[in-house]
Amino acid sequence: MCSCNSALCCCSEKTYVQDKVCTDWLILPTVATTVYTDNMATLISGTGYVKNDTGTAAITVAFLRSAAPVITAISVPPGGSSSFTVGRFDTITITSIAAATGEFCITVRYSM
Repeated sequence: MCSCNSALCCCSEKTYVQDKVCTDWLILPTVATTVYTDNMATLISGTGYVKNDTGTAAITVAFLRSAAPVITAISVPPGGSSSFTVGRFDTITITSIAAATGEFCITVRYSM
């Protein structure tokens, strides 16, 4: 809620929360594996990284909104890693044409 006069508006402060989630993952060929789901029913932003440790093919990390079309996606080659900063998503999945394992880590931010 904001109160304004002719020259200035003052709004109540929002409380921002930051959480860090890290996990090891294993995927099977052509099966999308969900590595993160937002349970707050709010659009969030996040910064993190993903590693493709044992895959023989690239992995695709997809950032989705309500399981709808992909907002953005990144590709990580075998033995590689990639960092990301993405906003307005609620689900993250990993897929590949080959089995793979790796690590996923994200720090998410949202207002309460």
